[in-house]
Amino acid sequence: MPLAVLAGASILGGAYSAKQARKSAKAQVEAGDRAAALEAQSAADQLKLQREIWEKQQADYKPYLEQGTYGISRLGDLMKQGQGQLNNPFDSYLASKGLAGGRFDTNNPAYQFQLKQGQQALDRSAAARGMGYSGAQMKAAQQFGQGLASQQYDKEYNRANNEFTDYFNRLASLSQGGQQAAQSLGGLGSNYSLNAANTFAKLSNAQTSILGQQANARASGYAGRANAFNQGLGNMIDIYGISKKYG
Repeated sequence: MPLAVLAGASILGGAYSAKQARKSAKAQVEAGDRAAALEAQSAADQLKLQREIWEKQQADYKPYLEQGTYGISRLGDLMKQGQGQLNNPFDSYLASKGLAGGRFDTNNPAYQFQLKQGQQALDRSAAARGMGYSGAQMKAAQQFGQGLASQQYDKEYNRANNEFTDYFNRLASLSQGGQQAAQSLGGLGSNYSLNAANTFAKLSNAQTSILGQQANARASGYAGRANAFNQGLGNMIDIYGISKKYG
């Protein structure tokens, strides 16, 4: 075979090998680009889902937080007294019911009715015994009025105590529920932040790995092209040597 043909074949073979090496490297780089795009889209989808879950959790806990804020605010109002001092809210509640200082309003219709009915009963009893409006009768009427007042005060006090305790406990329950909701939401927020950070870290690691693979592919392509050209050059040198030896 003529040496020119051998030389041409060697050149073509080297060029072909170099082209194939370049194509292989390009294909690997493009595959890396696609993988990087998929990783980025996957991370974006995960972050979107995580944010949607977090926003849903915030919406679910919002009523409890609002009720808790209301409860704490009302409890704060009950405990306030002027100039930053704390107030005894039950004393204020008793005063609002006319029960301050161990006394109550004797003009209370319920008390007046019972007093009138009791005094009439005493009067009838005294008249039946022929005592009329004697000193003993007047003393008995006075004792009855005092005893009834004491009983009525205790009754009104207990009612006020039950009402206030129920109201206070409801506010405390709302406050506690709001506090628990805030704590739970804080934990969920921490989980959301951690999950988002892990997603970003996973994406960063994946992209770093892909970039490394692409760099290796490019390097392998460059090396393949160089080897192909070197092999072609070597073949040409061998051919040249043969031609000199046998020419």
